[in-house]
Amino acid sequence: MKVEAIENPVVFQSQNNQLLGIYHQAVDPAHKAVIIVVGGPQTRVGSHRQFLLLARQYAKQGIDVLRFDYSGAGDSEGDVTEFTEITADIGAAVDVLLKQNTSINHITLWGLCDAASAILIYLAKTKDERIKQVILLNPWVRQVSTEAKVYLRTYYFKRFFQKSFWKKLLKGHLKTRSTVNDIKNFQRLSKQKQIEHNFVDLMLYGSLSFSGTINVILSGNDLTADEFNLLIKSDGRWQKLLKGSTHIIETVKNANHTFSTSLWHKQMSELSLRVVTEYVDEKN
Repeated sequence: MKVEAIENPVVFQSQNNQLLGIYHQAVDPAHKAVIIVVGGPQTRVGSHRQFLLLARQYAKQGIDVLRFDYSGAGDSEGDVTEFTEITADIGAAVDVLLKQNTSINHITLWGLCDAASAILIYLAKTKDERIKQVILLNPWVRQVSTEAKVYLRTYYFKRFFQKSFWKKLLKGHLKTRSTVNDIKNFQRLSKQKQIEHNFVDLMLYGSLSFSGTINVILSGNDLTADEFNLLIKSDGRWQKLLKGSTHIIETVKNANHTFSTSLWHKQMSELSLRVVTEYVDEKN
């Protein structure tokens, strides 16, 4: 049987915590590598097995991969850590990756949801020039007003065009007063002023300060993706940023937040693989 990759556990330190990762080493010497930043605490089965599957797909293409648990998650030591506070862990992962393979000259950070947000925050805080590319899936930008706007525009608006909604209404199975109160509450929250200098502003700063390529992959049926779309449509700073030739947004039609079917995973992974394998550093 042909060996397609070598998988070894990696133990490393970050702020006095012992972190655990798995290093997927391609058979042929690699010059490109991907670090998969895993989001908050979750199971390792079902849709979240995608991290393992994606790592193996990269390794088959001759790209090394490190996936790891940050402080307080999975098998790593420490207290449960907010995604806004894992900058040191990501930096430690970059360090250990380069110790595993000193020939790596192109590093991509890959993250889903709050891990995608953590990546941009990492870039904002460190301006790490070792990172050449980031792949962000359904970045978490949740704020009170954007969440309310998305519920009004996607959930309640769509319900008015669904037969099931009118059937419930006509049969008296719908709590009309409760629904109206919910809509009024979301309308009030949608007008709430945002807190200045929040984590979304830090994400924007990380994007602006990054000289590499930003690739965004969004799900077609996901409230988190809808919030990100709303953000870039309503904020001129994000619009200007993402109009650049090195910043690409693609959507997997109908996919849910975690790309949980085999088809959606296949489409997502093909996009993730393509942007790394086809990447050319124009500065070199």
